[in-house]
Amino acid sequence: MKLFTIGDSISQGFMSLAAARTDLCFSTLIAKSMGLKVGAEYLYPEWLVGGLPANIEKILRRLEKKYGSDINALDWLTILPTLEGVLDEAEDYYERQGGSAEQRYPGGIEFFHNVAIQGFDVADSWMITPKVCKDQIKLSNDKGEAKDDFFGLPNAVFYRTALKVLNPSLNPIFDNHSQLGWLKHHTIAPGGVENLILWLGANNALGTVIGLEINQTPNDPDHILKNPSQDPKSFREVREKWNLWHPKDFKVEYQELLDRVDAIMQNNTNPDWNVFIGTVPFVTIAPLAKGVGPTTEIHVPGEEKPLTYYKYYTYFPFEEDTVRETGTLYLTLQDAVYIDDCIRTYNKVIKELVNSKNSQQDQPRYHIVDLANALQQIAFKRNAGQVQYEFPEYFKFVYPQVNTKYYHADTAGRLRQGGLFSLDGIHPSAIGQGLIAYEFLKEMKKVGVVDSIELDWKSIFSSDQLYSQPITLMHEFYDNKEFAETMIKLFGRNPLARNPAMTRRLG
Repeated sequence: MKLFTIGDSISQGFMSLAAARTDLCFSTLIAKSMGLKVGAEYLYPEWLVGGLPANIEKILRRLEKKYGSDINALDWLTILPTLEGVLDEAEDYYERQGGSAEQRYPGGIEFFHNVAIQGFDVADSWMITPKVCKDQIKLSNDKGEAKDDFFGLPNAVFYRTALKVLNPSLNPIFDNHSQLGWLKHHTIAPGGVENLILWLGANNALGTVIGLEINQTPNDPDHILKNPSQDPKSFREVREKWNLWHPKDFKVEYQELLDRVDAIMQNNTNPDWNVFIGTVPFVTIAPLAKGVGPTTEIHVPGEEKPLTYYKYYTYFPFEEDTVRETGTLYLTLQDAVYIDDCIRTYNKVIKELVNSKNSQQDQPRYHIVDLANALQQIAFKRNAGQVQYEFPEYFKFVYPQVNTKYYHADTAGRLRQGGLFSLDGIHPSAIGQGLIAYEFLKEMKKVGVVDSIELDWKSIFSSDQLYSQPITLMHEFYDNKEFAETMIKLFGRNPLARNPAMTRRLG
């Protein structure tokens, strides 16, 4: 096996609030760069009817087709049936039809080369198995949550997604195969695993910007992974109340992850293996949480230039007056700096642990891909508009230009800002995924895994429909308060949120 991927929603190709476009994901682009036959030598799940849980782009395309570029003048109740129609399609398909937990993935596929799963934190890589997923889906069904309700999403989304990825054939023999279980399965098979992409950790902090609050782990490294009941289901319920790992707790979990990965790779039947590890991105840069109010320059040790932070961080359609009116829908400057300081420490921990592992090898086997640094260099507002990143040559004269602001297009279908993040304001667009692939390829070329870091950027830009076919309804997010709040509520029901405070606060 030339390439195997373990990760979370970014590595899964999650875009616009749905596990939907793994075909446009960075690891798929890398597989192509390695000369692998996608769909044969590199398999990934496809997500029909827009994916799980709710595809915002599909919703907006449906509304655009029906109403054109302006729904602001319509009675709000007029568009609800269209919204419900899109949501109901996903709910029906993934709860009761071809995508349900009782249906095998088509084609007799037993495994995927990409086992990235939305919402996974570091420890989920060994804690979550198909058996856990089946039990949780059954529990949810028994509670009556799998009903065809109005404006509803599929129930147990996290577990439904994980089950489809970890055991597509629903064969009981694979029911205890976690992400790391599959890695072990492939490494002991003839040929083993040559290259592993390992990128986890974002969900140990991401919930802070989705919920606009901090719920930190207890700084209890001796007990952070202790599970007295030995029940992964109930243990994860305890963990779900946290959305930011104390750095000492993070170190314990990441150490456990690397120890488990190393033990597996040491028994790899392929002697020439490499592991490419992504650092944890700074989640406060994601445009879902927009900086508003006065700015402050923060001098961070190790950074050449000061970084720009805002007084408040609130959801992207809102301004500073929303913060004053609600008194709740925001993070403070101090919150954002604290979250970033935690992530900086996470990445310091990752690099130290990787150096330690490499010192025990006959040659360096673990290679850091510093995506946190790349994203910080790309970030438009964090750099006060003076982007530090050196983009590939293709980007220099492509028009319109792209940046990390929240996506916006005018009623004539012209992109006005954004382009690197999808509509959920968290996950990369197809173009953003291309840049992640570019960063991995640079490191893979150093190791000799690939000969070139060149990507088919023309095809990547074309495949990104947010860029090539801009949505003319985007002004509704800013002009129509009811519309914006309804879309934000969908974010709040996202299983990545852990503590979906926005739903609670917006009612």
